[in-house]
Amino acid sequence: QTMRELKELGYTSEPHAAVAYRALRDQLNPGEYGLFLGTAHPAKFKESVEAILGETLDLPKELAERADLPLLSHNLPADFAALRKLMMNHQ
Repeated sequence: QTMRELKELGYTSEPHAAVAYRALRDQLNPGEYGLFLGTAHPAKFKESVEAILGETLDLPKELAERADLPLLSHNLPADFAALRKLMMNHQ
């Protein structure tokens, strides 16, 4: 709902910035102004943003050029031993 509200205001938001906007909006008193920051491009959450807004996002050229690169991240449990093992195996 908040992402759609922002879109109506002319701003395509990603989910985290929408949460920041909503928190700010809900805390402002009449006559007050505020500022919220969104630090990620909506394309970082492309599938979610497209599903919520019902439209297709155009990727910036820099992101489109990298869209087919292999994903190099690893899912790890919140456990130092697992992190250490991963790091030792990727020297």
